[in-house]
Amino acid sequence: MSVMSMGFFPEIITIDAGDNITFINNSSEVHTVTFLSGNPPINPFSPEANMRIGGNIYNGSGIVSSGMLLPGENYTLTFTTPGVYIYRCIYHAGMMGVVIVNPKGTPYPMTQAQYNVIGQLEESQSIAQGESLFQQVNLPATSGPNGTTIWHIDAGVMTPATTLANLNSVSSDNVSGFAQLSIISPGLMKVEVNLIGLKQGVKYNVQIFTGAAEAGGKMTYTLNPIIGNSNGTGSSITMLKIDPLDPYIPTSYDIPAAGWYINISNDKGTLALGDIIAPSASLMRFLPTTLTIHVGDTVVWTVDAPDEVHTITFVPQGMEIPEFGSPLSLIPIGGNIFNGSGYYNSGPLIPGQSYNLTFITPGIYTYVCLIHDNMGMAGTIIVLPKTFTNNQSISVILNRMTNMSNQIFQLNSKINYMDNKITQFNSTINGLENSNNLTMLVQQGINNKISTLNTAILILVVLVIILILTNIALIFRKRL
Repeated sequence: MSVMSMGFFPEIITIDAGDNITFINNSSEVHTVTFLSGNPPINPFSPEANMRIGGNIYNGSGIVSSGMLLPGENYTLTFTTPGVYIYRCIYHAGMMGVVIVNPKGTPYPMTQAQYNVIGQLEESQSIAQGESLFQQVNLPATSGPNGTTIWHIDAGVMTPATTLANLNSVSSDNVSGFAQLSIISPGLMKVEVNLIGLKQGVKYNVQIFTGAAEAGGKMTYTLNPIIGNSNGTGSSITMLKIDPLDPYIPTSYDIPAAGWYINISNDKGTLALGDIIAPSASLMRFLPTTLTIHVGDTVVWTVDAPDEVHTITFVPQGMEIPEFGSPLSLIPIGGNIFNGSGYYNSGPLIPGQSYNLTFITPGIYTYVCLIHDNMGMAGTIIVLPKTFTNNQSISVILNRMTNMSNQIFQLNSKINYMDNKITQFNSTINGLENSNNLTMLVQQGINNKISTLNTAILILVVLVIILILTNIALIFRKRL
């Protein structure tokens, strides 16, 4: 699967002391389940990150970690002490979840079946956002030396760090609203809060807590207060300086998938609350997947996702793809001039790093990410002879046609994915009581998306045909 959702689903779960939770890695990516209990984060690039720590019982103190969970593996943990506990994946900075442990015998707020539905909805929303990245292919190209061109490829992309949080009333004052959080630049987060049900001239405090809305937590950020207007509404905008979620990944300025909530209060106490749920999604693809260039041109790959590591690796025919972790996978090899033969490797590229190659031999060359090749993360560079350099429109047309073809393929994949989700939602929701309305709502929304995507496919097919015919006409005109 090309889109990976970076979250624990459901993001928040409530259990009783003595209960256990089994965490299952259903993705194609490796993850950890790690409770730090206030201790500093573990370096994701250290051997310790891969090791199991603390056994299978968690009492709310010390570090307990599953170590590296391969796809399909699971980890079971028993919780013995009431509290609110935030856990994370060591490898992916913003991938966090919350476990609320109530005293033994406390009635459960939801059944496992209901949590399954919530988890599926959260995951589907995250996946849909990730799939939208396919439509954001961009080909920024600049002029290079001696009439050459410098092309750029995104090595993995992550959904924008922005989310909405509903603020629900918890008092007789009926104050409610919503908040929008966005990372607008590295280290700077914008928080806009809009409220209704306010009293004119009254000051309302706005704060971000670490924890869960239903169980409380620790105050983390104080936002600008809101003063009620004459019409009962009010809003505020706050620009917050934030630290990276992982000190070992300097670019990990993100909104955590879970573990934050917004608290609205005044002299009477808390009036409204809302959990911030923001699981991101990573696109394990090179964008564009296929790029057509000319001899002498340079391609620059950049890792944009704030919590992913990738490689750019050209493996010659007949050579087995090295397993990531082996010396061949970790060391930059081959230099920056690609002659069409031999093994070339960028080595692991952390977020923000780039790798460039100048191509001097015509041909068709395929490359992979050694970390995510099992997920289909591969790309192709088509190098045309330099004699075609004066006709840059050929490269542009070929790249546009390739991008359109890729979009058609991805749209078809979306339809198949959504059809499968209908079946999954129905089978799960049918097991719940009083859920017919939810079933109809989910199915109606997905059917609408499928209809829209089918229309988009027809439009793209027509555009591709027109582009091909136009290109043929131009070629014949030049020959005449």
